[in-house]
Amino acid sequence: MNRAMMSHTVTVTRTTTTTSTTALILNTGYMKTLPGFLKVLQVLCGAIALGIVVHYRDRYRYVPGFPELFFMCVATTFLIGSVALLLSCLISLSTASIIAKTIYEVVYHTFGFLFYLVASIVLMVEVNGSNTWYGRSNYYTPYLTASILGLILTALYLLSTIFAYKSYRGG
Repeated sequence: MNRAMMSHTVTVTRTTTTTSTTALILNTGYMKTLPGFLKVLQVLCGAIALGIVVHYRDRYRYVPGFPELFFMCVATTFLIGSVALLLSCLISLSTASIIAKTIYEVVYHTFGFLFYLVASIVLMVEVNGSNTWYGRSNYYTPYLTASILGLILTALYLLSTIFAYKSYRGG
């Protein structure tokens, strides 16, 4: 049985289709990672601590003292920064992996750690001082609570600094 070799031509056509969408895709998996969870906690605790100090400043006293003002500035600054980082990582699928490999998160979280540490200690020392009017007013408990939340935020930013440094170094 002798079969003749048959040749034939095959044509391959490639079609490229480009579509655009206006749908917003959220990277919800980022919140399940430890850095994402820490950012969520930073935003929540920061908003609560800032809310406490702002509420009592507005309700009972017109001009805040230095400890409250410094704490409010630190809390506002890092709340805005943390919300921006969290939203960036949630809205963009690639941001969470790219920004973690840069030095930015290491520097940002280090500053958050240092500033919250100082602001929380300054507020706590002022509130617990022996000759201050905090103990005789409605400020003691809420400001002590805010300073304790500030110390919790200090720990959260320290953890974020450690994880950001490991990610930056490729670990």
